[in-house]
Parts: sequence; structure tokens; C-alpha cells
Amino acid sequence: MFEIVLLIVAAGGIAAYARGRGGNPIVWGGLGVGGYAFLNYVLPVILIYLHRPLNSDSRMWLFMVAAAWVGIVAFCARFLLGSSREKPSGMWSCPNCKYLNQQYAVICEACRQPYGKSAPPA
Repeated sequence: MFEIVLLIVAAGGIAAYARGRGGNPIVWGGLGVGGYAFLNYVLPVILIYLHRPLNSDSRMWLFMVAAAWVGIVAFCARFLLGSSREKPSGMWSCPNCKYLNQQYAVICEACRQPYGKSAPPA
């Protein structure tokens, strides 16, 4: 149960980073959760089908690999996604809609306008 709660929290964080960095939050959150589910639940079934015995050590190893997968996806969403765009030095307000964005966001999370672009003339 605790594992599911932590996975939901991690997927929410990955989705938030992806949204703020210009990515699709559903794709990035799904990539983290889907990879975790594959490595932790589907891969053991495949290994049993291939007649590879699973003991507690191999189950723990698969769990650690699955948790590392979620960490790698979170790292990529935070640091690699949107890395070529102009970055703010702190929290910033969108000139278009005045929404206060986090410092990791390179596009406005409310109106999707990139950081550093001025509002269109009225």
C-alpha cells in the first residue's frame, strides 16, 4: 500500500516537472509508472515463464531497478527536458497571465507561454 502511495507521489512530481519544462505530463508520468510496473510486476512473470527461479534477493534487486527507473525518469524530466530553452534564475511571473511559476519551469504552467517572451500586443 505504501509503495502505491509513493509511486503516485513520484508520478505527480514527474508530471509537474514535465509540465513546467514543456513536456507532456501524461507521457512522462506514464513512462515512470509504466516502467516501474513492467520492471517490478511483469518482468518477474516473464522470468518465471523462462524457468528462472525468483528468490527474495532477485525480487529485491528487481525492486531496486524499478525504483531507480523512476529516479532516472524524474532526473530526465527535471534536468534534460527543456534544457535548450532560456531559464529563469528564480520564481517568475508570466508577462501574459501574471501566473507565478516555479524556478524549474521554462514555460508558463497556466498559459504555456515560454519564459522570456513578452506578451503579445493588445
